[in-house]
Amino acid sequence: MGALQGDGYIYRGKSKGLVAVFTQKNREWLENIEKVIEKNLGNAWIFKQRNINVLETKFRPLLEKIDSDKLSKNEKLEYVAGFFDAEGGIPKNPGKVPSSTPHLYIQFVQKDPEPLKKVIKILEDSGIECGKLHEYGRKKKCWRFFVKANSRLKFVKTIKSRHPEKIVRLQKFRNRLLER
Repeated sequence: MGALQGDGYIYRGKSKGLVAVFTQKNREWLENIEKVIEKNLGNAWIFKQRNINVLETKFRPLLEKIDSDKLSKNEKLEYVAGFFDAEGGIPKNPGKVPSSTPHLYIQFVQKDPEPLKKVIKILEDSGIECGKLHEYGRKKKCWRFFVKANSRLKFVKTIKSRHPEKIVRLQKFRNRLLER
């Protein structure tokens, strides 16, 4: 559900009806989402469209608007993990960032600030401190916040990514934090 906020959308097709769609260059990440849907007795299909991979599903829980306040603690953390996979950022190679530099960061970015407010609340309710949500970018108006330095290690221990590239980066990030 969290990933749908960033790399996905819902549309009503003429022949398909209501469909949740995820788009991503990394097919393996979509395959991981497909496995989660199938584990929960849903169906999904993946196809290539130009240079991007597309996953479509009619899995009912993804098509319904969710109230993140009504989710269990574990479901909330899964929501944040999906959102991080879609809209979160860490350095591409954390192992090369000097440990004394502030460039070792975890951030969430999106054009709509409302989902980010939900993510901040979930993280802070879980003891992970976040910086101020702020607007940035002159041409493309976006919103972002950073996980505070004293909470980065707790974040990487708590939030479990399913994105193949971010799994590797988070492990390197964790190792880099432990070096400090």
